Amino acid sequence: MKISEKNYYNIFNIIIYILAVVLVNRQISTPILVFFIIYNVLFFKKLSYNKNKLILVFIIATPFLLDLLFLWNNDVFSEGIKTIEKRFSLLLLPLIFLGINKKINLNKLYNYYVIFSVLTLVFLFIRYIYLYTDNLNKYLSGKHLWELGYNFSYSFNIHAPALNMHVSFVTIVAFYLFLLNRNKKWMLKITYFSLFIIAFAFIMYINTRVSLITTIIGVFIVIFYELYKKENLKKALKYGAIFCVTAVISIGTFVSVFPYSIHKFTQGSFGHLDMVGRLDEFENPEKVIYSSLVTRITIWDSAINLSKESFWVGFGSADSKKQLIEYFKKTDQKFLAEYKFQTHNQYLDFLLKYGILGLLVALFYILFFGYIGVKLENPVLIAFCVLFFLSNMTDDFLIRYDGIVFSGLWFSIFANNYYYKNQDFG
Repeated sequence: MKISEKNYYNIFNIIIYILAVVLVNRQISTPILVFFIIYNVLFFKKLSYNKNKLILVFIIATPFLLDLLFLWNNDVFSEGIKTIEKRFSLLLLPLIFLGINKKINLNKLYNYYVIFSVLTLVFLFIRYIYLYTDNLNKYLSGKHLWELGYNFSYSFNIHAPALNMHVSFVTIVAFYLFLLNRNKKWMLKITYFSLFIIAFAFIMYINTRVSLITTIIGVFIVIFYELYKKENLKKALKYGAIFCVTAVISIGTFVSVFPYSIHKFTQGSFGHLDMVGRLDEFENPEKVIYSSLVTRITIWDSAINLSKESFWVGFGSADSKKQLIEYFKKTDQKFLAEYKFQTHNQYLDFLLKYGILGLLVALFYILFFGYIGVKLENPVLIAFCVLFFLSNMTDDFLIRYDGIVFSGLWFSIFANNYYYKNQDFG
């Protein structure tokens, strides 16, 4: 098949604009991702590689390569293959994005990504109000506020923490675009600031704690690198103050409407920390501490203790969860065993799966791009790595489609830009 370079890249860009926006929804994004891969296979002659490109491909593919390396360490071979299939995109995506002979225009991608992501969220919320009016009225009256963001996310089959991780990145990029356009026409500034406000409102409504924290950190990273490092402290303080005032007003307004958030972010998260390892002493743990930090810490403590039994090679990608649940039973932790909790920590998850090498790979996979972000003084890349690093402290997104493809896509895009700015690295 023949196609001109211009048409090839035009179609390529359109697909990644769409893919970046719909990535959070597996049902919609999977066929688009498959089409994107097939499209580039059909025109594989447009792709080329060298040593430096392949080094970056190898780095992004490290979690997938771990699955291959430790395939033998699964009791059921077919279960290990399923894990390999799940992370196969971590090899294909960098092969495509580093194979093309052109640097992706990041700012153009950011614009499409933010505008259409925010419009999609607004559409989904209008749909939610129409289809689930009773739920919204219930929340506005102060009832069952613990399910607020989860109910909205589940209305279109998305896990709330995964959705909010995506929305957090959209919010950070929206603020970055606002800063880039701060010296342009007022209409443009107002547009980007409005997109930021709307995205930030969804962060609060979906209401996951880590995403709010990572959004705030990400915005200050953008302010630091775009204003303080490139211009001066005065401008950094000015826009830092604008963000702080906006955040305080937004959070204050949200809390006045949904006061349960105060409990969720204080006592609901950090209460009962003296009960680590004693969850069964709660009369109703499902209601009191199901998603609290004390439950997470108890799981992490169990995972660390279990990891000592197979520190060097782990228990296998398919068997580690079974081993963790058996450990809960063996140590008489009935609540954790009944609900079959996962580690809710990607670093400990990889430690259980692959031993010490798994922990090192999980850290390297994320922190390498944080390093090159600092080296390039690229605030969006740094913010993305902080976001993904912290999100994986309390969840395990590299076992989920929305985390695997989310990181694989953006790391591959950033690697493309890094290569074309630093072709002499290595």
